[in-house]
Amino acid sequence: MKRIIYIFLAIFLFASASAQDITESAKKVKSGVVSSEYDRNSFTYLGIDFAEQFSGQACAQLAKLAVPEKFYDNTVDVKVLSAPSQREAFSVTTGLVKRLSDEKVIDLLHQNKIGQKIIAKWFNRQPNGTFNVDLLKERGMFNANDADFIIASASKRGESALMDMGMGLINKSYVMVLDYDNLMTMEQVYDKGEVPADKRTMNGFKATVNAYVYKLNFNDSVAAYFFQDYWTSAPDQGKASAFEAARFPFIPVQHFQQEVMGTQFNAGHALAPKVQKTGDELLQTLTQAAHQAIINEAEKKNDDFRVKAFVSAVKPIAAKIGKKEGLQFDQRYFVYENRERKDGSVISERRAVVKAMKVVDNRKVTTGDSEASLFYQIAGGKVDAYGMFMEQKNDVGANFILGYTDGGLGGINGRLEYYIGKAFYKAGNLSKGLTSLKLYVEGGVNTEPYDYGTFTDADFTFLRFSGGLSKDYYLTNFIHWGPFLGVGVESATWDGSENTISSVFVEGGARLGINLSYNIQLIGSATYYAMISSEETDSADAVVEEEVDYAGIFERGDGLGISVGLRIMF
Repeated sequence: MKRIIYIFLAIFLFASASAQDITESAKKVKSGVVSSEYDRNSFTYLGIDFAEQFSGQACAQLAKLAVPEKFYDNTVDVKVLSAPSQREAFSVTTGLVKRLSDEKVIDLLHQNKIGQKIIAKWFNRQPNGTFNVDLLKERGMFNANDADFIIASASKRGESALMDMGMGLINKSYVMVLDYDNLMTMEQVYDKGEVPADKRTMNGFKATVNAYVYKLNFNDSVAAYFFQDYWTSAPDQGKASAFEAARFPFIPVQHFQQEVMGTQFNAGHALAPKVQKTGDELLQTLTQAAHQAIINEAEKKNDDFRVKAFVSAVKPIAAKIGKKEGLQFDQRYFVYENRERKDGSVISERRAVVKAMKVVDNRKVTTGDSEASLFYQIAGGKVDAYGMFMEQKNDVGANFILGYTDGGLGGINGRLEYYIGKAFYKAGNLSKGLTSLKLYVEGGVNTEPYDYGTFTDADFTFLRFSGGLSKDYYLTNFIHWGPFLGVGVESATWDGSENTISSVFVEGGARLGINLSYNIQLIGSATYYAMISSEETDSADAVVEEEVDYAGIFERGDGLGISVGLRIMF
């Protein structure tokens, strides 16, 4: 027990230092102001083709790529930009990163009239060159929240004011240009790495996918120019020709890069699918993986892409967002409060961290009394509905625990947890039973001397692996507990022998966690281990002894283990 006390003190000191660093980092974040404003953005997806191997085939998959529901879909009739020169002539080096030139990509956007096509979509341009505001009104109404509706209803113009909101949405039009660089088959990857034939277990594709995000600049001056020189509600050939010749400005926003694969095990392999996917299907898998990773990065790095909403109620915490904003079950949000300093400046302070436990389907025009989604709190202080607001803060949805166990199957152990509740959630339901539901995989190692058979004081190495389900229940804003249940295998090897003793066991117990910061907890747990069977095998996996008294020989196994550790949430 002394050992676990020493481990506890070491972890506590390390955690305290880590928490202090995080606190200092948080102060820097709070020095700015987090905007509480949010409107739906729109996306247009395009590919760029350098006529390299498989690039045309890969770009063809973009037609199957769906714009996420939280964005308006500004798909145009051009899907692929054909580069007029080779990649090298299109590239620049920024620092250590080689990438496509924004200037040349934007020039391609102009050559393909992407700006005109996006504006034509917003203003519902007709074949005769006339414009109308039908789509603009529809999107303005759909974008409005309850607060917008109430304010508009109190004004003289009523719902017409909501329709006007569509004008502001045009300036939130984005273009994502995807570039498949270094696209190779797995056979080519294996050849490049000189991988032996017996290790070539997969087929498919690997690539570096670059995403270049640009914003259509439709600010007040550009809008004024558009209405003066191009807008017409009656056929006007002069204005129609001028619109076709125009160049609407684009602003570079961000460059993202992802190493991705679309692969499967070869036919005949134990893990191979029953039916092998085609090359196009594997390229689609690669494209989808890159797209999801890029959207996550874009939401993390660009304020416009993160959903925000005011807290509308507490007990439970609620906000009037839902599927329309892309809200997902167990998705993380930060709760902020803007405060004024003595010098008159305003800062945003993070007051709490919450996760969604009920996601409403609000994909309709508001009538002023929309149902709210509900959240549970995992960190922070008191939340109120008097000006506090939420901001989307995506996480990986995984935790890692490193600790030490004394008793039972003791030793150093690490656990990886992955949140799985969203896979079983049905929109509209309040599902507390699925919140913080996790699948876990745990590993442990220990070395101790034991007597066994003809071996005296031999050095044994114990390796343990287990997996199961766990769930967290939050008792307060900073304390949680959680039961878990799993099954595992431990193997014992020792110096001077090539034999192995393997044991199957079940484990069950509970953990208690205390927040050191919103994403770091000090964890204590009690685990009961029950050995099911043990056998000894030789180096050829032949059974030497069918039943081994594992707990009796090694004084480990059946019984209670007490653990302390540190959990980091990603």
